[in-house]
Amino acid sequence: MRPEVRDQFLANADAIAKGLGGSSFQEGIEMARKALAFLTQLFDSIQTPELFAKGLDELQLTNEQENLLVQGIAAAPLLLRWLAKDFIETTQETLPALPNRRPRVSAKNQLEILGYVNKLNFQQRVPLEIAKQRAAIRFHCSTRTVERYWHLRQEILENGPKYQFGELLDALKTAFAESVAEEQAERTKLTGAERTSAAPQAGDHAIR
Repeated sequence: MRPEVRDQFLANADAIAKGLGGSSFQEGIEMARKALAFLTQLFDSIQTPELFAKGLDELQLTNEQENLLVQGIAAAPLLLRWLAKDFIETTQETLPALPNRRPRVSAKNQLEILGYVNKLNFQQRVPLEIAKQRAAIRFHCSTRTVERYWHLRQEILENGPKYQFGELLDALKTAFAESVAEEQAERTKLTGAERTSAAPQAGDHAIR
């Protein structure tokens, strides 16, 4: 990662850590680490019904607490919804609001705008201002928007275009879906290999 991009990434991470309640980047990371460590330990202890049962057997609970636990797991969907609602309300108070302005030009179109203006102006000898106007019409945005990207063309070409919020969400969802698909494919491959190794080989006497 280039140093200037690294510094910008760290600055964004520091802002997020402070937005989550930490007084510094280190404190925010420590808060996240403890939360993730707790969740990891919790899920490790209940990976199978047997482990879950063992963990429950080790609990020292009163009859009232047992009843609360049983009814609590039955009401888990409602509790999760309440927790999600409470989390959303809390984050709305502490984190920045979502963008509520005219959607920005997509990252792909930013590069296409620059290429289009460059082609008209340098290759076809169209005056620069007219080239910008044509680009605005072609890409359904204002001339002012085209002028802004043209002014920032060196930064965009060197560091890449800026993605809008929706594009980031789509990219994250795609990456997550691909990760899940790869994991499922790996599991299928391992299961197939196990079945192959367990199948009778040539020369083996199958049980009849």
